[in-house]
Amino acid sequence: MKRVEPYIHTRNYGCRVRQYIMDGVRMLSLENQKIRVVLALDKGADIVDFLYKKTDTDVLWHSFNPIKNVNQHSTLTDPEGPFNDLYAGGWQELFPTYSTVSNYDGAGIGFHGEATIYPWDCVVEEDTPECVRVHLSVRMVRTPFLLEKWLTLKEEDGTLYIKQKATNVGMKTQNFMWGHHPAYGFPFLDESVRLHLEGEPTVTIEPNEGFACPFTEKTEGKFPYLPDKDGNLIDMSRAYAMDKKWYMEYCIRDLKEGKYELVNHNTGLGVRMQWDTKVFPYLWVWAEFGAGQDYPWYGRCYEMAVELWSTLPPNYAVAKEAGAVHTLNAGESMETEVSATLFEWEE
Repeated sequence: MKRVEPYIHTRNYGCRVRQYIMDGVRMLSLENQKIRVVLALDKGADIVDFLYKKTDTDVLWHSFNPIKNVNQHSTLTDPEGPFNDLYAGGWQELFPTYSTVSNYDGAGIGFHGEATIYPWDCVVEEDTPECVRVHLSVRMVRTPFLLEKWLTLKEEDGTLYIKQKATNVGMKTQNFMWGHHPAYGFPFLDESVRLHLEGEPTVTIEPNEGFACPFTEKTEGKFPYLPDKDGNLIDMSRAYAMDKKWYMEYCIRDLKEGKYELVNHNTGLGVRMQWDTKVFPYLWVWAEFGAGQDYPWYGRCYEMAVELWSTLPPNYAVAKEAGAVHTLNAGESMETEVSATLFEWEE
């Protein structure tokens, strides 16, 4: 039977898109019958909700910090930049550097780069019950890059499709790092969560001083098991309870394909991420199980981030010296695609 559609521009069915203001922050929501995606346009276009409607489960971690406008100032400027003060959880895009503070051709860039702290422009390109697509863009301030992405939802489809483009708008060759930083949390995250990967990738961990961790020295082996300091095998694919007070960051490389599935085996809900390993050859896992007792967590952080990274080591100066960064000549662009699907796991 043909669907009756007297109007479609403010519909409450099928695919739809909304822009609104929340606490002074421009927000964008995309949804269909299966999923809802919400972005904070004024805060790096962070994806702050990724909701599976059937069970009303948002898989992303929500920090104790609310979403704040980037114009809100902290009590004192952090030498590492504003990322941690503004971090509300969710999924960030990291560009053109990440992790450590960087000196980029004489410009200081803070922790996790530029793209996630600036407001993004938004244009709705398609808005029908069958499909919605938006074009987001931002120009870096301290580096000569234009970053663009197109987000698409399709009717009755649990996948968020992301097409991306980075362009060097400068007059000389530029280097860059690129990453995606989705952090998963409660109620999706619990001790049943497992990271599923094809093949036998290599996992490497270097313990962070000052945090509880089962490893006391650099340890490397085949995913998912690594021997701890006492010879016990630690499953690096799983989430641990908050009372473990563990902190682990580790790299996974030699991936067979650009796909992972992070699954809650109690509920059956999973996240499937797919990407091009030529652009993002590494996974970086940041797992914080209640370990951090000082700034910025104060014991309140329970999350497991499985991030797409372009470059190792996570230090721009060292990676550039090693020739491990991406490069674009003047006027050139790099395009890639990433997709994220919420699905129900079948044992």
